[in-house]
Amino acid sequence: MLVIRLSRQGRSKRPFYRVVLTEHTKPAQCGHLEVLGSYDPLKHVFEADIDSIKSWIAKWAQPSERVAKLLFKSTNDTMFKKFYKEVERKALPKKEKGE
Repeated sequence: MLVIRLSRQGRSKRPFYRVVLTEHTKPAQCGHLEVLGSYDPLKHVFEADIDSIKSWIAKWAQPSERVAKLLFKSTNDTMFKKFYKEVERKALPKKEKGE
């Protein structure tokens, strides 16, 4: 099965990710078939070849949850929303001042 996922690049404390297409049994850092885009978490910049990603998904490749969230955020295409679960965050109860 083919997977579209992030591959970490860059040096220590300066992460940079590539969006790669790879076999699900291989590590993301080596043996990828194609580089489909990039993501810089420090600058919040996501660049990807959306048409190529959609064509690979049509050929039964599956994006990881993080990649699907990034794709949905950048395109607002509901096709990517089905690959991840939306979880509502709940705030912790506040402690009262006397306890």
